[in-house]
Amino acid sequence: MTVNQPVSPETILLVEDDILVRMSIAQYLRDCGYKVIESVDADEAMTVLLQEETVIDVVVSDIDMPTLIDGFGLSKRVREQRPELDFIFAAALPRAVHVATQLCNDGPMPRPYEPQALHDHIRHVLATRMAKGRD
Repeated sequence: MTVNQPVSPETILLVEDDILVRMSIAQYLRDCGYKVIESVDADEAMTVLLQEETVIDVVVSDIDMPTLIDGFGLSKRVREQRPELDFIFAAALPRAVHVATQLCNDGPMPRPYEPQALHDHIRHVLATRMAKGRD
């Protein structure tokens, strides 16, 4: 176990349409000790989220996806179906950053992803949840 690995592996749902970005971020998070479920778009993510037996701790989602439902739409659907989930947006567009700040826990992660910054952000979100007694 490395220093960055969580004691009990939390599960991250990573929603990213760019396969190269998704694969590299997913592998980095796995190397940090997380269980990672990969989704290519909001529809695939919702299929995973609607399976009640699937435990998800944090959703990390790109905002700009080339499908009908973008990251904002996914966030709204997640809040309706599983309001207890923490949500982290990744955004590069200024408009998206502004809106994402209003919808997710601590504002969006900048894209391109900085793997260690993403890991630190996930740890912060999970620690905040623990401190609030939401776990």
